[in-house]
Amino acid sequence: MARTSSAVAGFVAGVVVAASTTAIAVTGTATTGSDLNSKATTTWLTVKVADAMGTRDTITWVPTGSFAGSAEERVPRYPMTAIQGKDTKELKLSAVRNEQVSAQLAIASGKNLDNVKAVVGDLTGPGGAKLSGDDTQVRFVKYVPVQRSKSEVDWSATIDQVSSGKEVSGDRNPDVVGDALEERSSVDVPAYAAQPLWFTFQIPERARPGTYTGTVKVNADGRTQASYPLTIEVADASVPDPQDYDFFLDVWAQPETIAKNHGVKLWSDEHWKLIEKYNRDLASRGQKVINTTIVDNPWHHQWSLGTRESQTATPYTSMVGWAWSGKTFTFDFSRWDKYVQTARRAGLGPDIGAFSMLAFQDQEHLTYTDTRTGKTVYENVDLGGDRWREAWGAFLPAFEKHVKAKGWLENTWLSFDERPINTMTVVKDFVHEVAPVFDDRISVAGSISTEGVASNLSVDWGGIDAMTKEKVAERRKAGKTTTFYVYGAPAHPNTLSFSPAVESRILPWISAQRNLDGFLRWSYNSWTSDPFKQPVHIFTQGDEYLVYPGKDGPMSSIRWEQLKEGIEDYELIAQLRKKDGGSDSDALTEALTTATRNLDGRTKDVSDIEAARTAVVKGLTA
Repeated sequence: MARTSSAVAGFVAGVVVAASTTAIAVTGTATTGSDLNSKATTTWLTVKVADAMGTRDTITWVPTGSFAGSAEERVPRYPMTAIQGKDTKELKLSAVRNEQVSAQLAIASGKNLDNVKAVVGDLTGPGGAKLSGDDTQVRFVKYVPVQRSKSEVDWSATIDQVSSGKEVSGDRNPDVVGDALEERSSVDVPAYAAQPLWFTFQIPERARPGTYTGTVKVNADGRTQASYPLTIEVADASVPDPQDYDFFLDVWAQPETIAKNHGVKLWSDEHWKLIEKYNRDLASRGQKVINTTIVDNPWHHQWSLGTRESQTATPYTSMVGWAWSGKTFTFDFSRWDKYVQTARRAGLGPDIGAFSMLAFQDQEHLTYTDTRTGKTVYENVDLGGDRWREAWGAFLPAFEKHVKAKGWLENTWLSFDERPINTMTVVKDFVHEVAPVFDDRISVAGSISTEGVASNLSVDWGGIDAMTKEKVAERRKAGKTTTFYVYGAPAHPNTLSFSPAVESRILPWISAQRNLDGFLRWSYNSWTSDPFKQPVHIFTQGDEYLVYPGKDGPMSSIRWEQLKEGIEDYELIAQLRKKDGGSDSDALTEALTTATRNLDGRTKDVSDIEAARTAVVKGLTA
């Protein structure tokens, strides 16, 4: 979702220089997404990393020094300051049933390391109960090149505003940031480079509460480099399954890039199988909306220099086929139906968002097949004009009839992205005129000025303070949904590729603290042709995607995992509120304040989150 702004000028990429105050800035074009190897490691970089390590031998460490908070910080590929956490000897985590818990260990050496991996043993708990080590997933943080945004947009946060320099490091050819989580059995690590190992512990729904103990080993070169005792304290509480989350998550996915980046034909059988895999990933986070397209390229953009093109590297296509006979419009909903059915089968929904009666930042237009010639026609129309009314006056009743026949009417929404109130008023009045059944099913991501139009409103960061708790409560009482979103702005908090990792965890806490229903984010997967080599299309890196294309499906990211765990925190908060009769106790108020008291992850004490979460769990189990 990009935004109200000036827009894109030339598309010239510049590699970011932000890692070290002692380094010399050099710009250029990122040409590779592979890890930098020892040949690319300059003398000054070797010296700096050796100083940070305090040795040239192999070391392992716990980022932040505490295993419980270790996932809330990105590990720079080339540490420039003294490494903290080398002296941590024990790994301690707290958990509840039916949740995931992430943590990190990191390894580095003055020599190349081969076959780096971690082994998690079974954990033994009360009465001989066990948590299987095989249930723990170990992934490897993959470093991607860092680029400046290729746009002239002045509202989008710059890398220098987002990153402290600690997240981004390299030798300028290019700089890199650890973000993707690669699934493989082991990894080779070049000399003087840090490699984080990302642990995801899955706590079974029926786990017996109590203390579980085991061991984590980090191996390299065929031998154990470090062995840590591991303790997981499982509290007598649980989070629901994702489909039962209270948290309203609305992340916008794009099916076209799935086909392109996996090298399969659009809408082929192979494509549909991949779509289902990505849908299951979204469902694992509790995604509540199946976002669909009812027109071609709803995110077409009129850029300031006169160019007209999609804001995504690969344009969206319509899932509804439009046809014009010269007298009437007709509509083919078969692909739209299949997309909805595929998503529901994977666990998404129940809501269905239909984008969009309004062009994003462009003149209104129609795309249809002229059945007299068989040709595709792209026709500009005026908002509210005769042709616009004719087209949508045909579509809306046909759409209503179709979704009613499918049994989906109650869950189907007309969705809009950042359209001003004067434009939305035209649509609202027209919908009431021709298809009033949708009067209360209009969804808007944008300005709080549309609050009276949108039964589902995701308010932008600039309007979040005006969306008071009282207004949210009033909307909720009326059956309306209220969330918030971030995009290329603000600089903090955000989910950009080089945003401090803790900020993704904070976002659901912000929703809880402000009594909002959830969070919205564009986009889940609007990739370039290769985000590992060319990570930026137009906007600030990571604004366009939260996951990466993996070998056979989605490759997760630090941001995506931290958001998931923040949502789990939200669920525990919701349970505590219900336990307390819907009000916030002094302890919960203090916990919410602690978690959100500094939204700038560069300076935030990441232990705030664990302290706040501990207080919530204590309230649930007292």
